[in-house]
Amino acid sequence: MQADLVFSSRRSPVICLNGCVSSCQPLASNIGLEILKRGGNAADAAVAVAAALNVTEPTSTGIGGDAFCLFYDAATKQVRGLNGSGRSPKAQTLELMERCGFSQSNPPHDFHALNVTVPGAAACWCDTVTLFGSKKLSLADLLQPAIDLAQNGFPVAEITAYQWAKGAESLRAAGRELGGDLLINNQPPKHGQVMTNPNLARTLQELVLHGRTGFYEGRIAQAVVDVVQENGGVMSLDDMKNHITTEITPIYIDYKTVRVWEVPPNSQGMAALIALNILENVPIKDRSGSQQCQLPAHPG
Repeated sequence: MQADLVFSSRRSPVICLNGCVSSCQPLASNIGLEILKRGGNAADAAVAVAAALNVTEPTSTGIGGDAFCLFYDAATKQVRGLNGSGRSPKAQTLELMERCGFSQSNPPHDFHALNVTVPGAAACWCDTVTLFGSKKLSLADLLQPAIDLAQNGFPVAEITAYQWAKGAESLRAAGRELGGDLLINNQPPKHGQVMTNPNLARTLQELVLHGRTGFYEGRIAQAVVDVVQENGGVMSLDDMKNHITTEITPIYIDYKTVRVWEVPPNSQGMAALIALNILENVPIKDRSGSQQCQLPAHPG
């Protein structure tokens, strides 16, 4: 009789010799692999994949959001990190929030512009390449595959189409509309439909041509500020221009035989480490049905 598999997934673990790329979108993962084949390192591939996901799965990630980076330097055997989350606008004080009728018990609703912070992803991509990249490939090399996807189109994946439709529905229920760049005939794309986004391609091209300045100053910065202010926010051009990525010291715990690294707060990485520390105190059944319990190596 064949022995049971030792893992619960229906997919085999990935085993490779020269590196691998993992993301939730095959088109994006393939772009990361091509970057590695061209001599790029993990940091190069991560930026290329993030940009591709921005095009193919905007329901999950985007250049208008934030980014965090963990990078293992094989030469020094050190783990380094970046916090690429944006700050609140300088004018968004507690006094302003109170004057607008908001408090800790009555925060702005999910789609209010006062929830919007300066988008940090673009700067984090640039800084990741500068600090950790292989120096063999330029930012143009890394973003061009995503630009091609946005210009030429891609077939929308099934789960992505589902989340896209749910997002559009939630916005409409809140009295908002999804931007026309993310719609086909005023509707979210269906599974298999070919989606293009030429304006996103143009944004990525400006990042290629001008670096972070192309996003945080000029046309794009003005567009971000305009839409935030039109919807009740207080973001300014100075908020955009003064944004910086912060280099951080990563935190970790040793869980069983694995050292797990995370970016410290304000990321949610601390929650994952706390959960693993709690899990060490919980009896877990092995596949035979017997219970095993391991005392924590570190106090919670």
